Amino acid sequence: ATKIQWCERMLGSAIIAYRCRRKIRRLSRTLAIERQPRLKDRISRRFPGYSYDLWHRTLAAVSGLDSVDYVPEDLFYNVFETRLNPRNRREPYKDKNFFDRMGWGCLPRTIFRIINGRLFDATYEMIDVETALAFARDSGPELVVKPAIDSGSGSRVQFLDQAQLASFLPANLHAHSDWIIQRPIIQHEVMAGLNASSVNTLRVVTIRVGTEISVLSSFAKIGTRGARVDNVSAGNIAVGIDDDGRLRQCGYDFAFRRSTSHPDHGYAYDDVVIPSYHSVLQTCMRLHRRVPDLDLLSWDVAVDRDGAPIVIEVNIRR
Repeated sequence: ATKIQWCERMLGSAIIAYRCRRKIRRLSRTLAIERQPRLKDRISRRFPGYSYDLWHRTLAAVSGLDSVDYVPEDLFYNVFETRLNPRNRREPYKDKNFFDRMGWGCLPRTIFRIINGRLFDATYEMIDVETALAFARDSGPELVVKPAIDSGSGSRVQFLDQAQLASFLPANLHAHSDWIIQRPIIQHEVMAGLNASSVNTLRVVTIRVGTEISVLSSFAKIGTRGARVDNVSAGNIAVGIDDDGRLRQCGYDFAFRRSTSHPDHGYAYDDVVIPSYHSVLQTCMRLHRRVPDLDLLSWDVAVDRDGAPIVIEVNIRR
């Protein structure tokens, strides 16, 4: 069994490396990539045993900053992430229906859930379809319906009215069907001003080193006109955030195209200051302390109309 598991890990790592390198080769074709003759040697000294330099050369072309400290995606996923978040520790945190059990107290309001094809209310009491629909009617004209497991990049997230929800339920009450139905977030006016059609969130990455938890990085994910989700992979924009909560000058889309103002709305990114930014960071660090077995977490956080951080999800892999 141990040999089989080892072979599975090696095969999985090879597939990840292949996909990551195919991705960066595709993206690099649109950029003026410069040759750096000594770069592979510098990389192999920085990351012993690794010398693939296209990530470094591409990111340098995008940002204008030449650095040996860029972490290539295949190296990040296959080495850093697997060591910081052991595979056998991840499973419970993949399920959004697990989050309410953590006592975090800053989650979107859950109306009801589907767990393995069965209906439960927000407190995990089993209910029937009529009760679920009654809860939905009491919660507003539209609800957010998300896969509880694996909804990365906004995949399969839906915004359903009452009639659509009534059709959705019978079709999804079967084994291995897991969904969470929540009330939409009413975001802060500054966040809504970034792009009104989407809930625009902050991605905050926290790390545990020894006994200390700190923030590694943070950026805003901003939707484009008509988008309902803000995920960068769905064609939207990522903009870094300075320590005072102000957006940085440049934003990037998934194809590494750089901009200094929103393509639809025209405002300059660095004119925007994120509300409650330090409260968002403190919230993510506080919640990470309640996750003792994982050391690298990526939080997606909205800011509600009153300035309170709302944790939409926590990402533990890729």
